Amino acid sequence: MKILRRMSRGLDVARRFQRHVRDHRGGMVLAGSLSLCAAALEVLRPWPLKWIFDGALAPTGEPTTDPRSVVLLGAGAALLIVLLKLLAEYVATVRMAEVGQAVTRSLRLGLFRHLAELSPEFHARHKTGDLLVRLMGDVPMVRTMLVDSAIMITTRLVLMVATIGVMLWLDPALTVVVLAALPLLVASIRFLSRKITVAVRKQRAKDGELADFLQEALVANDVIQSLGGTDHTVKRFSRGNRSSVRAGLKAARAAARLTGWVDAILGLSTAATLLLGSLRVLDGALTPGELLVFLSYVRSLGKPARSSAKQMNKVAKGTACGERILEILERHDGLRSQSSGDPAPLAPSRLHFDHVSYAYATQDAAAVSDVDFSIERGEVVALFGPSGAGKSTLMRLALRLFDPSEGAIRIDGHPLTDLDIDSVRSRIGLAMQEAVLFGDTIRENLLLGSPEADDAELRAALESAGAWEFVGGLPEGLDTELGAAGSGLSGGERQRLCLARALLRGAPILLVDEPFAGLDERTARSLETTLKAAATDRIVLAITHDVSRLARFDRVVFLEGGQVVDEGSHEQLLERCTRYAEVCDLLREPAP
Repeated sequence: MKILRRMSRGLDVARRFQRHVRDHRGGMVLAGSLSLCAAALEVLRPWPLKWIFDGALAPTGEPTTDPRSVVLLGAGAALLIVLLKLLAEYVATVRMAEVGQAVTRSLRLGLFRHLAELSPEFHARHKTGDLLVRLMGDVPMVRTMLVDSAIMITTRLVLMVATIGVMLWLDPALTVVVLAALPLLVASIRFLSRKITVAVRKQRAKDGELADFLQEALVANDVIQSLGGTDHTVKRFSRGNRSSVRAGLKAARAAARLTGWVDAILGLSTAATLLLGSLRVLDGALTPGELLVFLSYVRSLGKPARSSAKQMNKVAKGTACGERILEILERHDGLRSQSSGDPAPLAPSRLHFDHVSYAYATQDAAAVSDVDFSIERGEVVALFGPSGAGKSTLMRLALRLFDPSEGAIRIDGHPLTDLDIDSVRSRIGLAMQEAVLFGDTIRENLLLGSPEADDAELRAALESAGAWEFVGGLPEGLDTELGAAGSGLSGGERQRLCLARALLRGAPILLVDEPFAGLDERTARSLETTLKAAATDRIVLAITHDVSRLARFDRVVFLEGGQVVDEGSHEQLLERCTRYAEVCDLLREPAP
């Protein structure tokens, strides 16, 4: 193990994944034990040949047993050894596959759970395609290193030690000749494994960039075609694809050099053994049968050496992929680590933005600055202002997707940072303007908000959001399968489904982004009534640019440049805030 520890960083990376392997150690021990049995049988394979050769075909003295009996017994022993070896290898392979799939499942689930809990800022800095490559492509390579390669290298190492031991017993001098090539073999594997690790790391990064571009291009295919940019997009993909292939070829060349060096060193060792062994037979120091056994062991020694080289190639790849996964797993979400665990109030009566400021890491200017206002239960409050005023940022801060750089957001006087983050989010129903749906049934998309809801509750939520009319008219109704990201529905229909999902959640705080966008007048009025009814026992905050509906809100908070300019009823703001009136006129006027 010390040699392997020096040969690669793989063991260090593997050790950091041990918790995913710990529950499967029994299966790994069984697979390893069966592999060791197969290795022991491999050591025994040449001996029937010696018995037949020295006892029947070329006896060195007067035969003590009938030569035909020796041949039959030797052939039977050889057959039995082969059958037992095949059985042990089959069961070991099956068990290894079962353990490998279980480890893959555990690794992939752990990585996905961690990704799902990381903050939006993390996902904004990392490309989706690259994260998908780590999740779907890198995990199986790490599994191969943790399970397959670990068992194979261990058993091959034991086989090599056992074979060398028998060779020393047969002829120490010839064994020394064979072992003289070992340092060169180890040095070659160590050097080229490092080359493979570096090459694979670059290849996986290129694959991630290519996957991210492919994902974006497929999602925006209609836009690309409408702009006549298909040829340009294909050329960009071709460049990325070519770059990924070149990186893969570098890894393949390093692996081929490793295999070639191992074969060359073993070939020289075998030739030297054949030459010196034949001379020792002529001198009477060895029998012909013993030389055959010894040469068979030299060839057998080459098999685990070649296999170990191939496994080290896989370990090198697994190491590079494991480092990419650990980059994610060892990144901690500061929001969760700072949560004290106190639950948020079950029925809050006040949401207060207490002199809140926040600046995104990618921007110099603050998105919101010294924002101070509150919302009481029973009110329907509108956040109004031009684009870029900071309205969506305040929504995300209320959900504690990130924390204010200054000030605090309070629920009934409790800062969100003092409350358990999951309990805070469970108290909030959110319907954002960017409608997020999944390529599943309408039912499953709605149940994301309330997994235990029945059909009656689903229909009530859809009716409240003005969505039942089109959902009820679909052939499959609630069980209609949506395309990727809800494709097949109009923008207004997707938004209404998201609003229904938020209403279904039944949370005491309801945050809605552009609830009236894409709705006809009748549906919009119905939704107004729904929001008013919801506010009787909820805190309701809505972002809107619909000037015609501002008068129907209890209060309007007017934002501009990330700051609260004024707040009050629509009529009050029109009378006392000139800038509010100007923005209303601008948003009311149709675009030229």
